[in-house]
Amino acid sequence: MAGRNRSTLRTVRVYGVLLALLGIMMFPFYVMLTSTLKPENELFSSPVTLVPSELTIEAFLSVWGQTDVLLWVANSFLISLGTVVLTLVLAIPAAYSCARNDFVGKRSFLLSVLVVQMFAPVVLIVGLFDVITQAGLFNTYLAVIIPAAAFTLPFNIWMLYGYFKTIPVSLEESARIDGASQLQILTKIVLPLTKPALVASITYTFLYAWNRLLFVLTFLTDSAKYNVPRGVFSMVGALQTDWQMMLTVSVIGIVPLLILFAFLEEYIVSGLTAGAVKE
Repeated sequence: MAGRNRSTLRTVRVYGVLLALLGIMMFPFYVMLTSTLKPENELFSSPVTLVPSELTIEAFLSVWGQTDVLLWVANSFLISLGTVVLTLVLAIPAAYSCARNDFVGKRSFLLSVLVVQMFAPVVLIVGLFDVITQAGLFNTYLAVIIPAAAFTLPFNIWMLYGYFKTIPVSLEESARIDGASQLQILTKIVLPLTKPALVASITYTFLYAWNRLLFVLTFLTDSAKYNVPRGVFSMVGALQTDWQMMLTVSVIGIVPLLILFAFLEEYIVSGLTAGAVKE
């Protein structure tokens, strides 16, 4: 009985700590959401009101008429999807080749891939700017998609590599005996079995590209190509800033990501854990 009580107490403590941490992490989002739903005169009231005296959607109505938020969301989707496609086209063959072939320098290659993760994008932005301009890609979507894909490749290669290692080679050998080509084996056998890892990879890459401000700020000057973060940044004025409108656009920009997580949560968790194998 005493052991059971100690176990129950330990469980209560663990859940208590987790709930406290969840509350700390979610508090800024609560403040952001309530700030968009409260009257503007309460935004900077003293003392601060955490619970609006009345709920209003006036800020959302103003955003639709005064900003290009739908265009920013569409551009974010375009940049994110382009980054996902380019990343997977490069990561899948690299990870599969390393998982199925032993060649000289394979471990060195896998470790060198991680070197990219050691550098923050801001450190390389001057060199990237020179490369982008020399290639004639400045002020194009590719100027954002290519760097974003480069910085997500290491994570995706390592995760897919770990997942490919868990797939029995005997399945591929049986298909090869039946006359399947290497491309058919990869597309019809291996990739369907790696759906959780692919979903996790797609989600990680999508989120990374969706939240990029530095690349868009540096490589895009056409306001018609701004994504959501760049659109929010453009609302910062030299003399005055409409904070409620900025928060409202931020909330709108988060909604697609919440929907994505809601539908893909199961695959994301299973993909990240199943790919965590030791080499």
